Amino acid sequence: MARTYHAEGRQLAKLLKALFISGGVILYISIPGLHWGFFIAIVIAAILLSEIAGAMWTQKRRMQKKSKKASKVKQSK
Repeated sequence: MARTYHAEGRQLAKLLKALFISGGVILYISIPGLHWGFFIAIVIAAILLSEIAGAMWTQKRRMQKKSKKASKVKQSK
């Protein structure tokens, strides 16, 4: 298990990157006659989408922690 939210986001990004790229390769191979440019576009899109998803995950987890701390502070007052 990851120890920090950033590490969790990186793990998620790596997992999604592997899934998106493998799915893209399967799609590229299954459709005959596609230009090699589609393959490059699929790989770049997979990398971008997975990195964005990992960053959003990290931000979401950090916001949840901040709101949880804020609610505990309000309850203690």
